[in-house]
Amino acid sequence: MIAGRLRRDPAWMATAIAAICLMAIFLLWPLVSMLGKSFINPDGHWGLHGYVRFFSEPSYREVFFNTLILGVAVTAGSLLIGGGLALVVARCKFPFAGMLMILPLITMVIPDVVVAASWVLVLGKQGLINSWLEPLGTELPSLYSWWGLVFVMTLNNYVYAFVAVLVGLKSMDRSLEEAALSLGRPLPRVLVGVTMPLLLPSVFAGALIVFTHVIGSFGVPAILGARTPVLAVKAYNEFVSEMGGNPQMQTTMASLLVYLGAGLLLLQKFVVERRQFQMESGRTPVAIPLKGGKAMAAAGSVLLIVALSLLPALVVLVTAFTPSVGPVLRYGGFTLNHFHYALVRAPEPLYNSLFLSTIATATGVVFSIATAYLIVKRRSLITHVLDVLVTLPLTIAGTVLGIALINSFSSGPLALTGTWIIMALAYFLRRVPSGVRSATGPLHNLKDSIEEASMSLGVGTLGSFVRVVLPVIGPSVGAAAVLMWVTTLSELSATIVLYFGGMNTMPIEIFQQVDSGRLALACAYSVLLLITIFTSLALARWIFRLKVGTIE
Repeated sequence: MIAGRLRRDPAWMATAIAAICLMAIFLLWPLVSMLGKSFINPDGHWGLHGYVRFFSEPSYREVFFNTLILGVAVTAGSLLIGGGLALVVARCKFPFAGMLMILPLITMVIPDVVVAASWVLVLGKQGLINSWLEPLGTELPSLYSWWGLVFVMTLNNYVYAFVAVLVGLKSMDRSLEEAALSLGRPLPRVLVGVTMPLLLPSVFAGALIVFTHVIGSFGVPAILGARTPVLAVKAYNEFVSEMGGNPQMQTTMASLLVYLGAGLLLLQKFVVERRQFQMESGRTPVAIPLKGGKAMAAAGSVLLIVALSLLPALVVLVTAFTPSVGPVLRYGGFTLNHFHYALVRAPEPLYNSLFLSTIATATGVVFSIATAYLIVKRRSLITHVLDVLVTLPLTIAGTVLGIALINSFSSGPLALTGTWIIMALAYFLRRVPSGVRSATGPLHNLKDSIEEASMSLGVGTLGSFVRVVLPVIGPSVGAAAVLMWVTTLSELSATIVLYFGGMNTMPIEIFQQVDSGRLALACAYSVLLLITIFTSLALARWIFRLKVGTIE
């Protein structure tokens, strides 16, 4: 009887309705409106003019196929590198294996725009490598090309595949492989015939994350992809050039990104549901000790990949203290002028980033806790709808979300365009899925009888929630809050569409400085951004004892 009362509690029902209304107004309505506008022809009638024009004009077709090719190439490279790295770390025991398992995760919080700027400094036409090669009369191929995009984005995204495959390997039941080995099968055949089929759900999950991240990425393609236009950048350029004009092409390209993300999500769901296996947990395969040359080779290969991943942070740090005259960098010197400019003369980007991240994270945590509780403990048709709505942002690129919000809230009673509210709203919508998913895991492990016992002793619904539920999900929500904070600080793709004069954020300022050729000043802002991010992670680990950046 108490369980029934729990589910029918009017306060929680009102909360569920309010959450659905919020997501419907600020996410679903802008998205549906944008998709609808892609079917409105220039003459005002419904039709497929935008899509026909897109696929009939070579310049637009090229953008679409560039996006697909880039997504597939980076996903394949990320699975190869990340999956191989996960296999070595999970199945082999060698010196510093534990440390090398954690180091790749650092790359997850280095903003895309910082990564792109640093590789320009290393491999650009006037970069360090070409400067060393110049006396030899040779130079590297242009970084502003296919190989540059695939190389940089693979190093920036393989960690998602690494995490997904590593989690899959650590949750595998070793008895399955042991049984195959006991029948005389060699290890390579066991890995192909037993391990890979069991890992497919994790592989597909990692592939989906990488692909959606790549096709929706703005920072790296905007800086390195001048000769290789992709949908996210092209949609932004159309948005800027068509302000006040016919928005059909911008909404058409944004809609295509939505269709791609949603289609891949459905495909991944279909494939994974058809390949589910029941295994005994807690029986992870034992790591194979490596010694001598094999141990050095394993550690060296892992260290090389990690070093390439962390190279952007090192290059940015050195360049931030390097004197410059316009675009010319004078390595070997030392100056604090760039930091003086960033902290004293133009500190607004730092203040704006901290302000928006704080607002988005605070509201996101409160919303995530309530939503996760509703989805897990107050299951109904309404909460199922809410679950779908909070998952939807995973399929939407930042530029697409920004365009959708601008189109919906540029006029009328909710005219938010040109205010900080619409920027904080975009950050909130982008990060809510991670917060909700972090809270749902512990809630599934919390027995209903514990909360029912609290209510049977006379404690109210809210009191039971605060005293029983919050302590259980607190650590996971805290970790999610830190992740929301640091990823919001580095958000560029939505910000580039929504920001306005006086509300430059750190990623926007870095992007503009790179675009203007002032790389040293861009690096100074990048270092401040990285210090803010890593300070947040360190404080979270120290104060709250959160396991941020570790894999159990």
